[in-house]
Amino acid sequence: MGKRTIISIVTLGVFAASVFVLVSQNNIDAYSMMSSGNMDSMMKNMMSGNTMGGSGSGMNCKMMSDSPQDVIIKIKSSQAVSVGKIQSITLLVLDKTTSRPLTDARIVVGIERGAPMSTMDMLGPMFDAKNIGNGKYVVSFILDKPGYYTLHTHVIPAGKSMMSMMNNHEDIGLIAK
Repeated sequence: MGKRTIISIVTLGVFAASVFVLVSQNNIDAYSMMSSGNMDSMMKNMMSGNTMGGSGSGMNCKMMSDSPQDVIIKIKSSQAVSVGKIQSITLLVLDKTTSRPLTDARIVVGIERGAPMSTMDMLGPMFDAKNIGNGKYVVSFILDKPGYYTLHTHVIPAGKSMMSMMNNHEDIGLIAK
């Protein structure tokens, strides 16, 4: 093989690899993105200012809405919880336009120590709430220290893309005693 042929093959290989990386970054597989580790990492990046596009100032650029756009999230249990014991918070999720319970939504939650967006001290990865029927979902957790915590609650209605969780986000305050 001649020198030009080898250079052409190497150049073509580098170009193909670059295109693959670019396409992979812009078309992230939704299932791999929804794993708890990836979801946790994605949320931390977006909340701290590292958006998926690499620009913007995270929460300052309104990645998440101030109140859920498609749903209503109601807290059906006490927000005062005990330290060191398994605790559960029951949420009722309703369709905002019909006020009917959302029975087949995905509820993804993360718990932050402190006020919303103040510490980014997340207690483990994000996880799914358990659907107990009739629009009710249970979030179970154990808090290790007394204080204020934030339950970052994201709703993905059935049939909506996973990006809808950014439009259906609500922070719920918890007091651990």
